[in-house]
Amino acid sequence: MKKDIHPKYEECTVTCSCGNKFVTRSTEREMKVSVCNACHPFYTGKKGRASEEGRLEKFRQKYAGVNYGQKKRDAE
Repeated sequence: MKKDIHPKYEECTVTCSCGNKFVTRSTEREMKVSVCNACHPFYTGKKGRASEEGRLEKFRQKYAGVNYGQKKRDAE
């Protein structure tokens, strides 16, 4: 086996965009992630509906009044 070809495996500080920090081991000294177990919907049990509602509203505003060839329904 060749000597000195493997990267150093040392402690790594991981920082999430939610502010959570934890220490693990990696070849990198520091990592920044956008989602961790403290804020991911699967682990928290909360659904990310707030951001989804914002996207739906933005879509509706963008395409309001656009006719995609649907048949017009009679007023009932």
